[in-house]
Amino acid sequence: MKFLCLLSLIFLLYLNAVFAGGIANRYYLEKQRFLLEILHHVHEPLLNDQWRSLGEHLVSDKSQYVVYNEQMSDFFENFTRGRLVPREVYYNPQYPAHYQQSLGLYYFFYHTRDWITLWQNICWARVHVNPGMFLQALSQVLLKREDYQALVMPKIYELWPEAFHNEVTVRSARNFNFANWIRQQDTFTSQPLEVQQILPQELQPIRLEGDLRSSTKWFEAMADVHILRLKEHRRGLHRLQHLIEDIGWQSYWYYINMGIAQTENSSQELQEWWYNQVGQLLARYKLERYGQQLPYKRLTLQEADNLRTPHLLTWLNQRFQLVTPTSSKKVTQALQYLEASVADAISTHRFMLNNGSNINLEADDNWRLGLKELFPFDLTQLQLESSNEPQLLLDLRTSLRSTEFYYYAERLLLSYRRYRQALQPSPKPSFRPTELRIDSMDITPLITYDEPVDVDLSNLLHARHFHYDGHFMWPFTLQQRQYRLQQEPFSFSLQITSNKTQSIVLRLFLTTAESGSGAVNREPFYQLDSFLTVLYEGVNRITRDSRQISGLIGDHISLTELHQYVRLAEQEEFDFPLNISTPNCGFPRRLILPRGGQRQPLRLRLLIVATVYDFKARQANELNCDFSKGVSRWDELPLGYPFERYLEVEDEALHLWGDHTFWQSVEINHVDRFRHE
Repeated sequence: MKFLCLLSLIFLLYLNAVFAGGIANRYYLEKQRFLLEILHHVHEPLLNDQWRSLGEHLVSDKSQYVVYNEQMSDFFENFTRGRLVPREVYYNPQYPAHYQQSLGLYYFFYHTRDWITLWQNICWARVHVNPGMFLQALSQVLLKREDYQALVMPKIYELWPEAFHNEVTVRSARNFNFANWIRQQDTFTSQPLEVQQILPQELQPIRLEGDLRSSTKWFEAMADVHILRLKEHRRGLHRLQHLIEDIGWQSYWYYINMGIAQTENSSQELQEWWYNQVGQLLARYKLERYGQQLPYKRLTLQEADNLRTPHLLTWLNQRFQLVTPTSSKKVTQALQYLEASVADAISTHRFMLNNGSNINLEADDNWRLGLKELFPFDLTQLQLESSNEPQLLLDLRTSLRSTEFYYYAERLLLSYRRYRQALQPSPKPSFRPTELRIDSMDITPLITYDEPVDVDLSNLLHARHFHYDGHFMWPFTLQQRQYRLQQEPFSFSLQITSNKTQSIVLRLFLTTAESGSGAVNREPFYQLDSFLTVLYEGVNRITRDSRQISGLIGDHISLTELHQYVRLAEQEEFDFPLNISTPNCGFPRRLILPRGGQRQPLRLRLLIVATVYDFKARQANELNCDFSKGVSRWDELPLGYPFERYLEVEDEALHLWGDHTFWQSVEINHVDRFRHE
């Protein structure tokens, strides 16, 4: 309690020093510039003499920490005995030795009393600690400590581009030499160069959150930067690459799990939220398979073998394996044990807790105790001795590229939903609103297209390009033109007749065109939207725009632009907004619809479910990966309702049919808006 009070005091002092009408002052800008420079080319030796000098020693004085715990003592002992994970080793927090050391380093950051101590420890770790471990611990601190959450951490796919781009792209960027490229410009050739300079206004997309790429200040910030574009390399040929190779799709999984790790109040609500996110990702993946006419109802490992992704490299030039036989065996055994334990709990209605207590799952809320112990959700607790080598499945940055992931996720969710269906009490009938009827729905055309986008690869370049005479500079940026799935904004309107004034929550799900009794559990239901509205007596027309859907994010400025904006603000030529970046745990708005059909439209259905509002809505901060205050929700119904459980036929009639629900057929078309270069 004393520790929390002290952190709150530090937080208030920091807010007074930093925030001034939502604009950063010089104290903030100094910290932000330091953060960008210390993370620049994090895998290479630190070239800044000032930071190297400051990082000669780890602060070992225990009085400089609010708490000095056992993990910190173990870490310091490992350091003094020369047992830290070597810098030239692939780091993975699923490997026990790696995780324990990263936890100790995290606390050496998190428990510091002041910025000066944290500053020195960061510099020390940047010089002496494995880059992956350093980034893991620092990312956790910036997510968890309120007094540093205002600082902008570059996106993970800009810090570690290797994990998000294929081997050909990575090698081309690493081999780029600016001096040689300049000489090539003076040599006439009829062959187009692999790297070409472009004008600032040619960068895509033009529309960023906050219009930060279309202002005169942006042109001022980028005036001294040469913008170079690496040509697009041919991508894989499989039909799901536009989803599973999307950097926004991949990084979403990384960030939500980073946010959950080391959360002190690791509650059942957080468990419920995590399993709902897994369900959302699986449903969205299955809708993409359905749209591409691939098997989707029950996934198999054999189907996963048929969808291989391009080779990926680590920063050490190691190739990612899909998954090793040892890891596959471990994961399969863990799932088999879980499935057997769930089946036993359902059949006997009893469960043996970790403390040895044998409980009756039908008594009181005991089913929640069983749920908590049966279904872990913090992936840092999944420790595998075989994970000390790069595997797509076991690295949070690449997990969603692995088609095995979705097979294992389906098995996990099936056990989770069966447990809840058998042992969770059914919602009280009062959740169904009375005296209303959803009459009709109108929706604007649903259109997807491939959008050109430039991705910042500057961290793949050699660090020598950014240091001149001991000074850090940013003379050029390397971007790669890619094409990604995008959609047109859409809107819908509902006509609802009500015999009284009442507040309701509307949930909107996207599913396949398949129907029939008992089909619900075989079909994916992806929750597009949920919102609160008030109905008045009579006929109500409710209109909703896709840009109003909560929990979604658009595009943010690149690492290069962020650095240049900080530089401009330090010269007092730009008011640096504290919300200049997008929230890390937001889902990409452009990916909520599966790719449409080109010759024939992709036919799907929408399900609208209305429930009574119980005036227990709560707003939390999970969008910024901060779970300290729980998660946002409209009511006390389970997250993902009514698909948080396996639905029996009689459950379908209660939850999915009636005047409080409405089914609407829709079509999605894909158009060729831009020609691939």
